[in-house]
Amino acid sequence: MHIPFIEQGNIIMQNVERQLEARQSRRMHAEDRFLNRIEKREAAAEAMIGELNSGKLYVSPVGGKYREGTRADLIAFLLRSNYA
Repeated sequence: MHIPFIEQGNIIMQNVERQLEARQSRRMHAEDRFLNRIEKREAAAEAMIGELNSGKLYVSPVGGKYREGTRADLIAFLLRSNYA
C-alpha cells in the first residue's frame, strides 16, 4: 500500500511528538520524586532540632558534633552530613 508523502510526514511528526511528551512526562515524574525525597529529609532534619532555654536552636546528631545555629543552617548541616 502506498502512503502519500504528506501523510508519512504527519505520522512521523506524531511519533516524534509522542516521544517528546513521554520524555517530558518522565522528567516531571523524576522531579516530583526528587522533591518528595527532599521534603521528607527536611522534615526528618526539622525533627532533630532542639531549643535551649535561652531560645537558641541546637542539634546533636548521634555520632555527630553538637552544633548551634539558625534553623536553616542546622537543616543544611544535617542534610549535608547525611544525618537526615
